[in-house]
Amino acid sequence: MASAAQLAARPAVPRLPDGTYAVPDPHDPEVTTLWRVTGGGLHPWPLRQRWAPRPPAADPDIQPEERRAHRERWYAEVYWPWKAAVAEEIRRVPRTAADLFDRLVPEHARPRAVFAALLDGRPTREELDEAERQEERADRDHLRIVAVLAAAGLPYRHIARAFRVSTSTAWHWAQRGTALWHQENAPEAWRPLSPHSRPWTTSRPAQPLYGPHSAQHRPHRPRTLTRTLTRRSPRGHGPGSASTRRT
Repeated sequence: MASAAQLAARPAVPRLPDGTYAVPDPHDPEVTTLWRVTGGGLHPWPLRQRWAPRPPAADPDIQPEERRAHRERWYAEVYWPWKAAVAEEIRRVPRTAADLFDRLVPEHARPRAVFAALLDGRPTREELDEAERQEERADRDHLRIVAVLAAAGLPYRHIARAFRVSTSTAWHWAQRGTALWHQENAPEAWRPLSPHSRPWTTSRPAQPLYGPHSAQHRPHRPRTLTRTLTRRSPRGHGPGSASTRRT
């Protein structure tokens, strides 16, 4: 690919009418090159074909600056004059070049047929839009389900395990699902309630791993330490037996 300096040094290439053309290679008249012009730009045909000369292999023994200078000089002296000659030939006899392309390339190998075959079976813009709307509806239903499960008292860790996500993600999904229920003015009986607004609920959902409601923000409560002491049992209880008392 040409660099910015090589593009800046290129000669003026005439703007061509859109179409398909066939012209002889400026360096080898026995070779006929095929071209597709779109938006005035010259593109080789068929796809991935290169008719233009290739730059010589870089010399590994020279410095990068010198190697870059050699490449830019090659583009200025070889590549751009070659491409300008092709464009000038098409501009000079466009009708002859177009007729030659039609004689050399069969109908099924022309750009229109090739691109139609590539696009055959692909969804249209309307089908893509409808699929996107269906995906959005499915996402909203997913959030509503998580909100209902959380409001029913199912711990967030169980919800997270079922959907293979973190507890924090399950908690956020439940919040978004609850907001959807209220935004869509669902019947009161179907709206998931916050666990804190249901004092009769004994199975409170688990807290998320992160965030303001996570266990990291709970006040520290000291735990009661239990120590187990082992001593020899009194005579008569058998050797090696132990009794345990807790302090």
